[in-house]
Amino acid sequence: MRKILLVSGCSNTDKDFYSELHPDMDCSWPKWPELLAKKLDMDCVNLAKCGAGNEYIYRSLLNCITRSDISNIGLVIPAWSQCNRKDYQEGNLGRWTNERIDPNGDVFSWVKKSLDYFLSFQILCEKYNLSYMHVHMLHLYKDWLNGLRPREGTPGFNKGFRYVYPGNREKDIKKIIKFIDNYEELINTEKFIGWPLHSEMGGYCLQQKLIKPEDDTIISNLDSHPNKLGQEKIAEFIYDRLG
Repeated sequence: MRKILLVSGCSNTDKDFYSELHPDMDCSWPKWPELLAKKLDMDCVNLAKCGAGNEYIYRSLLNCITRSDISNIGLVIPAWSQCNRKDYQEGNLGRWTNERIDPNGDVFSWVKKSLDYFLSFQILCEKYNLSYMHVHMLHLYKDWLNGLRPREGTPGFNKGFRYVYPGNREKDIKKIIKFIDNYEELINTEKFIGWPLHSEMGGYCLQQKLIKPEDDTIISNLDSHPNKLGQEKIAEFIYDRLG
């Protein structure tokens, strides 16, 4: 029996992704988890959900791992998202939904919460002796500090417009970097693609590193999600770093 590649994430990873800005576009090309699973000769279980934040990514993997035959799991990958997103469940069936901005807390509490999810995921995998690799897919906090753009596809969407971050961006980046550095000895950074998360110290996220208009890896000038080539580049990049 082949092992399972277990993945969760947001829209860059969602196997059912569709473009809100190009609703008639066929986006059914293989996404990077399926492509990576093929390279690894594994079956793919892709739990990613458009708009998901780091709580959903962690808890979806937690629930799957603790309720499955873990002997079938060959590798687990969370493709971490923006810290400002809020995830919650509704109804008897526990349907997951999300909001782009958490109405509670601030960027400092959001970053700390995400870092705790990262560490908890690592502890979970080590408890069950599972192979894992973190992926920094969307930048944890930079999009919030730079000023989020309106959600793609919303009325009056203008790609050039950004909301203004209410704090002191430069001072707050320094504070956030200290938070991240405090986790340096706790998180196995050799299993974290993109660590130390902040570009000031050489970190990166895959969205900004690989998905660029000049490389023809985005859907369009309006929709910056990875196209077919972009998904292939993500899969190759992760595969090359799995050792």
